[in-house]
This record gives sequence, C-alpha cells and structure tokens, in this order.
Amino acid sequence: MYTKEEGDLECKKTYKLERHMTGKSILLTLTLLLATAAYLTAERIGMLQDIMEPDGFQVSGTEVFILEGATVSVFDLATLNLERQFGREGQGPGEVEITPWLSNTLQVYPDQVIIDSANKLVVYSRNGELIRDKVRQPQFTQVVPWGDNYAVRLRIAGNENDKKQYSSILFLSGETEELRELYRQPFAGQREQLYMIPDSIHFQVYENSLYVEKTPEGFVIDVYGPGGRKIREIRREYEKRPVTRADRLLYEKLLKEDPMMNIQEENWEQFKTKTQLSYPESFPAIRDFVIADDRIYVQTYRSKDARDEFLVLDLDGKVHKSVYLPKVREAGFTEQMMGTGVRLFCIDQGRFFYLNELDEGCELHVEVVSN
Repeated sequence: MYTKEEGDLECKKTYKLERHMTGKSILLTLTLLLATAAYLTAERIGMLQDIMEPDGFQVSGTEVFILEGATVSVFDLATLNLERQFGREGQGPGEVEITPWLSNTLQVYPDQVIIDSANKLVVYSRNGELIRDKVRQPQFTQVVPWGDNYAVRLRIAGNENDKKQYSSILFLSGETEELRELYRQPFAGQREQLYMIPDSIHFQVYENSLYVEKTPEGFVIDVYGPGGRKIREIRREYEKRPVTRADRLLYEKLLKEDPMMNIQEENWEQFKTKTQLSYPESFPAIRDFVIADDRIYVQTYRSKDARDEFLVLDLDGKVHKSVYLPKVREAGFTEQMMGTGVRLFCIDQGRFFYLNELDEGCELHVEVVSN
C-alpha cells in the first residue's frame, strides 16, 4: 500500500510522462489518476476473517497478530489471508485460562510471541511452537521480558501504618526471581473509594531500556537501564485539560458497563452511597504511550472530531509534532485500573494500525503518522 506522499509522487510521475498527450487521452489519464489517489489515501485495509472480540493485536513485519481469548490468529498484512493459529484455552502446558472481566494480552517480538494471562506467561515461536510457559504470581498485572529479566507491574497493599493500595513497577531477576521495586503510585481502587480516572502505570521495554511514565508528577517518563538503574528522565511542561461534567458521565458509563463491577442501573445510587467516587480537577498528562521506530508516541486526554491527540517524541523527549489519530475503543474500567496493557491499536514503521469492530466482524485500518 502506498502512503499519501508516495501516491502523490506516482501521480506526478504519470503526469510528466503524459504531459504531451491531448484531448480525450489527457481526460482519461486524469480520471485514472484521481481514482488512484482516492485508493492510495483510503484507510481501510479489509476484514479480518472470523475475528469478533479481539483482546489485542500487533503488526510485525508483513504479518498481523490478533489475540482473541486464548487464541492467536496470524494474517498476511498484504492480503489479510489467515496464515496460522495457535494457543488454546485450558490449564495444561501451553494452555491459557480466560478471565471474563480481564483480557489476556499479546506481546510480539522478532523471535517469539507471548500471551500474558492471569496466572502465567505462555511463550511461543512466531510459528506457534510452544517454547515454555511460566507461572507467575496472581498479583502481577503485567509481565514484560527485559533482556534475561522481566519488568513487572504489581498491585500491592501498604503496611499497617499505611492502609492504601499501590501499583508498583518492579525489576524481576530471571535467574534468582528477586524482586526490586523501581516506582509506585496509588492504585485507582482504594477501600470504599474509587478514582474515576483510572490512571495506571504504563511502561514499555525498548532496546533493552525500561520506560515508565509517572503522571502523578506531571508529564514525566523515567528511563532505566538493563540492571534496573535509572539513567535519565523525560520531563515536559503541558497544558492541563479540565475534567468536565460530560467527562464524568462518560467514565460513570464506562464503570457501569464494566463486566467485573456488574453494576445494574437500578443499583447505581446504592453503589454510590457505599463507594466514594473521586474525580481530579484535571486529567493526567499521559493517557498511554507506545515506543516504535525510535519514537515515543504519547497519547493524551485531548481529542477533537472523534480523534485522540498523540505527541510524537524522540527517545530524548524532544517533541517533533502533535497529531490527532482515530479514536479506538478503549479497555474496560477494570482493565484500565489494573493496567493490563490492552490496546486495539499499534504503531509500526510510522503507521497507525487500528481495529474497527462491527457486528459482522473486525476491520483493519491504517493511517500514516510519520515517515
């Protein structure tokens, strides 16, 4: 598929070749060029066969990996033909359990594919051969390989003098299983209190460095080296976006629809008498971020015309531009609160891929972000 810029270049080349043509030949050429340009700027790639309720996906090279429940489906990016499937539900070796209110997550690497479920990590080759599965502690909400070690997000309780619960990012030794905390912040769900903008900790391993956002401090991303030592900080000024009444209603709707909470409309008022719903005056600086192609794509809480703002930064934190990309269905309230890493978009080679869920299945779309 051409990008818009490549399409424009092809149009110019064709026009140059045909510049001596006259009359009906020129009219026919221009008509064909206009039709071609419309195709080149189209966003829809096509339907994904038999994908109805995706939990996550990743474009990697010439393939599209889709996780649905316990199964990974791999499609050819050019044709969207289904190439292979692997993974199944169960409790045996290489099998994955499904939790109704918490999606499993997918990680795709050059040499392996990982399903991160509620009780273990299952590692496959890209062809679907089982490499190993690793039982993990149930309080871990996300586990990501970090060289020979792991970065872990964990929900923990405070001590007897501190009754709060926290989300924490830890270094987990692959050899000794030793845990070392790198960062923590208050968990969105406290005793009889719920923070209605569920700001979990987002993190990513890129080029053997760990990037951790610290939104309670503002627009801050800490970077850690392979052994878990902090090596630098990205910190920027940002304009706060106020939380409006309309925003509150949207998050209340998200909470009511959450399958774990299971709050019926008739029980909503009773729920509010037992649980304090807390709203901040403004949104956090960072909603989410992904790193690809030596760029950090930071999703903010600003939006317009059904599109969300992304700031494109280099790895040192310099902002290159701001872009608004199509709004994609976000994870449920509990998934956001726990911080499972569920996304229905990905970025690869300067292209924003996303899933559009329809009654008849899922469409794959793409939009160019940068070259």
